[in-house]
Amino acid sequence: KQIQYREYENQHIATVIKPLFQKRNGSNLLIHGSPGVGKTLAVKKVLEELDEKADDISHLYINCWQNNSSYKIALEICKLLGYLRTQNKNTNELMDAVVEILNKSSSVLVLDEIDKVNDLDFLYVYLEKIYRKTILLITNYKESVLRMDERLKSRLLPGLLEFKPYSQEETRGILEQRRQFAFASGVWEKGAFDKVVEKAFELKDIRRGLYLLKESGNNAERRASRKIEMNDAECAISKLVEFSQNN
Repeated sequence: KQIQYREYENQHIATVIKPLFQKRNGSNLLIHGSPGVGKTLAVKKVLEELDEKADDISHLYINCWQNNSSYKIALEICKLLGYLRTQNKNTNELMDAVVEILNKSSSVLVLDEIDKVNDLDFLYVYLEKIYRKTILLITNYKESVLRMDERLKSRLLPGLLEFKPYSQEETRGILEQRRQFAFASGVWEKGAFDKVVEKAFELKDIRRGLYLLKESGNNAERRASRKIEMNDAECAISKLVEFSQNN
């Protein structure tokens, strides 16, 4: 439940939402950084805490890779809000319904992978017509988002929060914590675990580090071994490198 080494970033995200607790408009935030550095995880952690502390603040998480147009996003927001009368309605009609529902309270809108959206018409409506809101944009590519239409940029005026890559010590700490949850004590040879940490730090990607932990364990299972050895880690790394080169 605890997110290591992201206390400052968590607090920053919470700060832009805080005005909503006083029935005031929140601030908007562009959260950026390379893949696998905890951006989405940190935001979801703040949303979990928001659930525990506020009943009158809606939060809407949209993955824009899956919902990459104004119509799809409007439809997804309706679904999250429990508004089911969406059949045969266009984007404007859906957004009208969204506005009517959300203006009864405060809301946090999270747009993950915002750089994948083909059009941002829905965002213009959201900015113009929703009274009390905070908008969190998450991206691996800050520059692509900052090139948005000037009319949107002037209304959005987001603060910037960069998630920097983890240090080698932080990478080790995170993977060690996950290792303790996922594996029986003593099954990892030290050299094998060190190899995974080294590769994860080299890639600057905790998500890939977690993959290496899992795949190393799978390799040991396939050998019917009670120990995860250096060869298991090296095989996992080779598989990851081969996949990366072919994509």
